[in-house]
Amino acid sequence: MSAPDADLIAALTAAMLADGAVQAVLGDPVRLHAERSHSAAYPHASWGRSETLARDADDVTLIEHRVSLEIWCRDSDAHAITGQLREALRGLDPVLPAPWTLVLLAPAYSDVFATRDRRVKRGLIRLRAVMGRVG
Repeated sequence: MSAPDADLIAALTAAMLADGAVQAVLGDPVRLHAERSHSAAYPHASWGRSETLARDADDVTLIEHRVSLEIWCRDSDAHAITGQLREALRGLDPVLPAPWTLVLLAPAYSDVFATRDRRVKRGLIRLRAVMGRVG
């Protein structure tokens, strides 16, 4: 069995690769990488920081994950692309492996940053996910 945070990122990746709204922003095939790619076409995205917190209750195991999706844009409106991806992520329904159930998936916030290369902007979407397991 793999770790719940790895299961979540794998499920999110699979759901994003198959989602038409994500494809409209990041191309088909979707340019989504496990880590930043300096050779990928723009715009593209990569997984960033991940944080896991226990949120257990009586007879229920709850885990809260906060995962960063980094969006890399060149010569384009990074705010618009980040906003389109944020909306696409709201509609995702990733399938988690048993025994986990996705209780909540929501973009917590987004931001856009400048980089050393003035033509490249970095968007950031922080996702909040809560996973539960009964028993």
